[in-house]
Amino acid sequence: MKSNNSKFTAKELRRVNLRWIWQSQIGWNYERMQGLGYLSTMIPVINRLYGDNPELKQKALHVHSQFFNTMPNMGDIIVGMNIAIEEQACSEAGLDVAASVKTALMGPFAGIGDTVFGMIGGAVFGSIAASMALEGNAIGIGIWTLWQVACFFFRFKMFDLGYEQGIKLVTTLSGKMNALTEAASVLGLTVVGCMIATMVKFNLATLTMTLGKSETGEDLINSFNLQQYADAIMPALFPALLAGLCYWMLGKKWMNSNKLIISVVVFAILLRLCGILIA
Repeated sequence: MKSNNSKFTAKELRRVNLRWIWQSQIGWNYERMQGLGYLSTMIPVINRLYGDNPELKQKALHVHSQFFNTMPNMGDIIVGMNIAIEEQACSEAGLDVAASVKTALMGPFAGIGDTVFGMIGGAVFGSIAASMALEGNAIGIGIWTLWQVACFFFRFKMFDLGYEQGIKLVTTLSGKMNALTEAASVLGLTVVGCMIATMVKFNLATLTMTLGKSETGEDLINSFNLQQYADAIMPALFPALLAGLCYWMLGKKWMNSNKLIISVVVFAILLRLCGILIA
């Protein structure tokens, strides 16, 4: 795991790995999710690499406290990559690359990890353990325990892989950091865009207008499907506009995440009461 040019011993790297395993969910919150856990994991790395440069240390603290959320079992590889990138390019550019790598990989790795460890592994071994337990067979809990132990040691391998590939990434592409940063940023924005289109719900209602009475006395009603017309302009147009508005508001000093959540809830209720949104 350790390279000849590493600023950390193998024991120190393993300690950082264990910090992520134990602290990845510490201080979890809706604003930054695993951001505090990631920052607490990287504290020894930040002190070692930027301890004599207050400006870079401040930037590193800011970068590693930003929003981060992935499957904890897959987060080890990202931590390993970022350590390797930062120690080989101990500069502002290195921090930018590390931040972009975090943003780009956390979404895809979350999907892979949730599928492998949550839905497949958890469902298979959990169902075996539960069915055997219902029959009074204690072997079931042993199978579940072995699965958890295997996941634990798998995380060590993921960290080592990330650290080794991170060093290779930096040493072979040292002259292409700007391109790497831009590519990772584009990938990250693509993931965020997909999440907005699939997870942000902004369903417009169908407006109806009574035009008068027919010869038989029935009401003449004209329907105007707002959602259909919005989709004709651009699919997921209003979710994108809402996400853009929220992003803009979060950049203002008078706005924070709690105020924004309350504002969105109130805004949605008002639109629903006015008949513009549907549940």
